[in-house]
Amino acid sequence: MNKKRTGRKSTKRRRGRGVRIGRTVTVTLCALAVCAALVCGVTYGVCHILAGKDSGDSSHTAAGEEQVSSGSTDGTREKGQEDTGEESAQDAGGGQQEAGGTGTTVSILGDSISTFKEYIPAGYYDFFPENGQVSDVEDTWWKQVIDDKGWTLYVNGSSSGAACVGDSTGTDNPQCGCNEFRTGGLYGPGGEAPDVILVYMGTNDLLQSIPMGDNDGTGQVAEGAVSTFADAYTLMLDKLRVKYPAASIYCCTITQIGNYGTSTPYVEFVNGAGLTAADYSARITQIAENKGLPVIDLYHCGITVDNLHNTSADGVHPTPEGMKYIAEAVRKVLD
Repeated sequence: MNKKRTGRKSTKRRRGRGVRIGRTVTVTLCALAVCAALVCGVTYGVCHILAGKDSGDSSHTAAGEEQVSSGSTDGTREKGQEDTGEESAQDAGGGQQEAGGTGTTVSILGDSISTFKEYIPAGYYDFFPENGQVSDVEDTWWKQVIDDKGWTLYVNGSSSGAACVGDSTGTDNPQCGCNEFRTGGLYGPGGEAPDVILVYMGTNDLLQSIPMGDNDGTGQVAEGAVSTFADAYTLMLDKLRVKYPAASIYCCTITQIGNYGTSTPYVEFVNGAGLTAADYSARITQIAENKGLPVIDLYHCGITVDNLHNTSADGVHPTPEGMKYIAEAVRKVLD
């Protein structure tokens, strides 16, 4: 009997302890639940506050951007307006002003002295840089002038061996300065007329002993086969004035020429007609002046028969030093 009672008491004690443990666990769980609820509540409140602040900031930023886009004095907007204006100006001018600085465009009608490979039209003949002593385009007289002036080159219509005479109606011969092909080939890439045309022709007429003729620039020349220098030069200028009425046309005389291809020291070259560079230069001046066109005197530019061993490679084609003399003489008149 004592053992039975003792067993019941032990069982009651175990049950009592179990109840107490259960209550403790329950209380603990409830406490944890309350804490979790409090944490969630606090977190939600903080997030809500932060969300409200962010929303306010976003609204403020959007309002600021809207104000800028509606024409405020914000620097970003002003820069945008300036860019739009610049772009419109470039579109209107074909980028010419940007490329050339002053916006002035120029084309050249010339012979071998003004050539340089890849800077002349397809089908034209080059002399430099494969021949002579000018191996860098920066040393050519025309590149020096254009770079110094900040101009834009449209067409360097120069061909080695070209003279002024020939069939003036030709449409594919680059060797005749007075024909349709040469005089009509000076327009810009979009068909625009150049502001300035530099004419440097006549050297090959001298070298090929082309007869001078008696035209002083006032006589009319019929289209077709033109055989004298004076007629060809006159017709060439007449065509340029018709095709490019707003262009300023400058006529270059030719430099002093030494006995072509001979060893130094040079002597003045006299052609088969008994004429020299001085004679052709004088006629160029006469024709140009009678047409009211400015003349660039290259005969007196500083290249002389006495210094041709330094200023030319062969008595005709300038060295880089000779090109400087030509460029300087051209600049003086253009300025």
